[in-house]
Amino acid sequence: MRNKSLLVYGLVIALGTMSGCASFGRGVTEAVLDRQTEDTRQCWINGREFDGLERLFDGNDSRDARLKVLKVHGIGSHTPGYSQHLQNGLIEEFGFTAMDETVKQIEMAHANHDGDLGTLRVHRYMDPERAREMLFYELTWDPIVEAEKQLIDFDNTAESSARRVPFNHTLKTFVNATVPDALMYNTKYREPIQLSIGQAVCWMLSEKWENLPSDGTHSCEVSQEEYWSKVDASGIAIISHSMGSRISIDALQTAVMRFAERPDYGEMSKKSRTMPVYLYMLSNQLPLLQLGQPLPEVYDQIKSYCRADGDRYDERFLQRLQVVAFSDPNDLFSYAVTPEYINRHVDSRLCPQVTNVLLEVAPVKSILGLQEVANPETAHTGYETDSRVLKMLVSGFGKTHGQNEPKERCEFIEAIPSN
Repeated sequence: MRNKSLLVYGLVIALGTMSGCASFGRGVTEAVLDRQTEDTRQCWINGREFDGLERLFDGNDSRDARLKVLKVHGIGSHTPGYSQHLQNGLIEEFGFTAMDETVKQIEMAHANHDGDLGTLRVHRYMDPERAREMLFYELTWDPIVEAEKQLIDFDNTAESSARRVPFNHTLKTFVNATVPDALMYNTKYREPIQLSIGQAVCWMLSEKWENLPSDGTHSCEVSQEEYWSKVDASGIAIISHSMGSRISIDALQTAVMRFAERPDYGEMSKKSRTMPVYLYMLSNQLPLLQLGQPLPEVYDQIKSYCRADGDRYDERFLQRLQVVAFSDPNDLFSYAVTPEYINRHVDSRLCPQVTNVLLEVAPVKSILGLQEVANPETAHTGYETDSRVLKMLVSGFGKTHGQNEPKERCEFIEAIPSN
């Protein structure tokens, strides 16, 4: 009987967190799972040493050192400003004490798509000496699918709620707001969502803060030769959450295919091959959302494309794609990414390398003295406020670099690249 009660309780919490990116029933779950105790959350790192965001400052002129970070959300309803917790954490870790009073907001459009491509908000933060700055690009792609989701909006009305008990209506409302995103991404909306990220990256690579539009609807075009003359090839970083990991990888692979199809992009490709791209995936869902999807055009050939002595080294698309997958073992919707997965399911021309950071974001609690459980909502959404995650985002992790807290609290098993 005890196990049956625990199962029912667990299912209630799990159903409530199916939204992945939204809060619900907080009073019920927090009362049982979020009591303050000693922090005993564990952490395991398995894979290669990895760089943090501060590494992207290296090689820049110290008088003009600029870091560019893109945030890509996952399923659920998001409005511009949703990434403020993450921004606040990064600001504190970097020690930035100044910000531009203007937040530039670009409503994105493109000739290949008739509708809205979402909103890109750009924040500018600086250190006390104004020697370093971070441009933080927050992408909100929700508007692309918002109208379609209204088809089931009737199910959220007062009329429908009158036929349901309140708690189940709350759960159904969140399911209606979030699950359709994952379903629609595998339909006609895949291309515009990827185009949205492409537009965001286009703005990131080319224009300095001073030249970015402050408002209005604008399009960025990478096919023009003058665009690539302005590109800063020092590298960029993408921080994704939930389904945003799938979207980000797909967008990069689409870029590879388009460059390969255009021989006139030769000079542009030379510049992209010198670029590192860092992809930090919070609560990543790559393996889950790979199910039923085709393999990339080029796979299982990382050595040929990414080693200096490889026979196709000059055909790579990036210098390297550093993939760091952050997952909570108690997150119901998160998965580790194995090297085998990377070799087979990520385009080899991106030169991907993977590290898994498995850490307990949600505290493990004893429920009524019967069994240990963790709040799955916190396990899915708590990465952006976890000090260990923030420190690894900024400083990376390795034998010769990284901050004390992750080193003291994380077990590290280093992966040695095979010859």
